[in-house]
Amino acid sequence: MSKSIGKIFGTSSTGTYGYENNYMNYLNNYNTSNYDNTLNNMTNAALNMSQNLSSMPAYQFAVNASDEARQQAENATFQSYVDRLAPQYQQQTNDLQTRLINQGVPVGSEAYQRAMGDLQGAQNAALNQAAYQSVLNGQNAYSQSLNDSINAAQFGNTAQQNYIQQIQSLLDGSVSGYDNMANLYNIQKGVEARQTAAKQSGWP
Repeated sequence: MSKSIGKIFGTSSTGTYGYENNYMNYLNNYNTSNYDNTLNNMTNAALNMSQNLSSMPAYQFAVNASDEARQQAENATFQSYVDRLAPQYQQQTNDLQTRLINQGVPVGSEAYQRAMGDLQGAQNAALNQAAYQSVLNGQNAYSQSLNDSINAAQFGNTAQQNYIQQIQSLLDGSVSGYDNMANLYNIQKGVEARQTAAKQSGWP
């Protein structure tokens, strides 16, 4: 039975079958130069692009905010308050002193000290509010610097990922030396297995 099956496909079960021969002739006559040349150009482009990877910024896994930006924002905000309030405070003090003297309140008296203390308390409250606002502005500047660092890191990482993906896309359809040897090995292994099976079955 085995021998009769072998004769259906050709005179020798270990030789080249007719359909195999036709397919091989088709493959041998098929012009792949356009694809091969294009693939070669793409793999060369991928090689050239890959050489730039070493000069690209390292992938960022963490970022830091700028404490300097926070401090600068705090100082600038508080100084702007002081520059605006200091002349007002001096004018308020002068006006109060003049009014107390005109009212006959002696300088250094209890009434004088109480009136001046109340004024200074109000002025200090305004300065405390200025300091509070300065801290808020500093925190906002710190948060903004952190967001800027995150956005910059994400942009750089995404650009690098896109660059690598572009290289990989250029390599699509190409075969490595290892893959090529593996394909040849599998083909030869299949031929040898068929020949061995045919001989063990007693085919010619």
